[in-house]
Amino acid sequence: MKKSTTVKELQKEYNPKKIIDAVEKSFQKHREQLISIIGHPDSPILNYHQNRQISFLENNQDQNTIIDEVVESLKDAVYFMTLNKKERTRITQRMRSFESAYVNTVLERINHFLEEPELLRPPSWSTSSQKRRQGGISGTINDLLQALRSNLEIEMQYWENVSRAGHLTGLQMSMGKFFVILRDLSMSQKDQITIVQSLFDSFHVDWDEGDRENIKMSLQKPALANYEKQRRELRQISSRPFSKTLTPEMILTLEELTFLYKKYLRRF
Repeated sequence: MKKSTTVKELQKEYNPKKIIDAVEKSFQKHREQLISIIGHPDSPILNYHQNRQISFLENNQDQNTIIDEVVESLKDAVYFMTLNKKERTRITQRMRSFESAYVNTVLERINHFLEEPELLRPPSWSTSSQKRRQGGISGTINDLLQALRSNLEIEMQYWENVSRAGHLTGLQMSMGKFFVILRDLSMSQKDQITIVQSLFDSFHVDWDEGDRENIKMSLQKPALANYEKQRRELRQISSRPFSKTLTPEMILTLEELTFLYKKYLRRF
């Protein structure tokens, strides 16, 4: 029988923590630079904060300003901005390989368990009284795993149909919220493009001339589509039916796991 890959083995092979740590380190390193770009006196965003009565020039840590929100939305993106095209593609492929393999590994383990119903039954030589004492726990565990398997199968469908990673994929996956914030400020398309150009020029982003000339199609539109799709699916989590044998605590755990699968295992 072929030995199944464990999550621990996957972590050792792909070392996702190294990438996650690099993302965090990059953000901390470049946070002030992001603030200076977004809050620069010539930045178009200054024309859209009037109603919020926000001053980007005040150094007030207690003030929850729009600039903080914009900068935080670029946490993953700034990491990719600092990489060349080849590195961006390699990192995206590596993390996607781990994320899809993780889902597949957990799904395999659950399938193996569900394919062995005897695991939740007393041995055939047990007495009838022992069988009665088993109660309904086997059915509850089975229903729990069935529900988890259904969620994981949806995630596997996502990975089976996900588009091929390219040098802009990391930016497209990480800039959706950034564009949503600008859109919610009713910022014009021209001003949104100006801010992106300022960011990319400041970080000397390595990308093709054609993509640079058409930011809307190469970056903005895909980023918004990815973000809206994820947000739509996250809203649907609590509306899914569950078996009546599951307790409210079990259902909450399932919903939390589903949320984490969609939000963090689709990060790249």
